[in-house]
Amino acid sequence: MKKLNIATLFIQFSGMIFFINGVFQLRLYTVADKIILIKNQFHFQKQKNWNKLFPTNEDALNFWPSVYIWIFFALLIGVLYIAFLNWKSKLSSINTILLAIALYILLRLKFFRKEIFSTFFRPIRVLLSDDLATQCLIEGVIFTVIGVSIIYLSTNSKLFNLSGETIES
Repeated sequence: MKKLNIATLFIQFSGMIFFINGVFQLRLYTVADKIILIKNQFHFQKQKNWNKLFPTNEDALNFWPSVYIWIFFALLIGVLYIAFLNWKSKLSSINTILLAIALYILLRLKFFRKEIFSTFFRPIRVLLSDDLATQCLIEGVIFTVIGVSIIYLSTNSKLFNLSGETIES
């Protein structure tokens, strides 16, 4: 009989928040020069290097959606990874479905785009480096590793084995 485990669901949810935010920060690292240019363009109205990074107006308009699609890719990869781990651990598929629904709601509320989770760790990242690209790289690698580790340990470790929260389905 497959089991619905509420505690594992919450642990996997927190791991997915770390994972998605980490992948998003790694994507920001790859386009940090363009982000800095956009900030300077709007704050100081500098036209320097604009045409080199954004040759057409379409490139400028398609820039942010191409960055935000990585949040969806991270969500999709993470849910598939969790589905495999839950299947391997004989947990109910309802765990995966509930997790996917909760994460989709966060995605629709722009939780990751507004970097709500990253703001808590921003002082640490600013302390480590002054460069935006380096900050995004450090935060992205750390969050991705933490997220994958939490997700893996949620089903494969005695550390998170909370059998009192199990519901038989």
